[in-house]
Amino acid sequence: MLHYTELLSSFKKGFRNGNWKKLNRAEKALYRVSLWYARVKGRIVNQKLVELLLGILERLLETLGMRMLKRGIERATEMLEKYEQSGVFKWAPQLKKWLRHPDYITWLGTFSRWG
Repeated sequence: MLHYTELLSSFKKGFRNGNWKKLNRAEKALYRVSLWYARVKGRIVNQKLVELLLGILERLLETLGMRMLKRGIERATEMLEKYEQSGVFKWAPQLKKWLRHPDYITWLGTFSRWG
């Protein structure tokens, strides 16, 4: 269940941090209509609509740190699989620990779009 105040505050935060511009037209329209409906009725209870809106809310509230961490986790799992298959961890066992350390994962996320 989503309440009007929750939808409105998420909209404001997403608009301020620039994530509103990243949504496509259909997502923006759905969110605006849902915001209006929630203002009139007070809340949204339809499970399917709530699931769609939660996905949009997640994208609206996403911060730079969250994006870096997400990219870092993707990159670290790719590297773990690739290096495990090629036997890199036999001659560099410390690398496996690095790929599980949060600071290193965040660092990987800062550079993953270039590599």
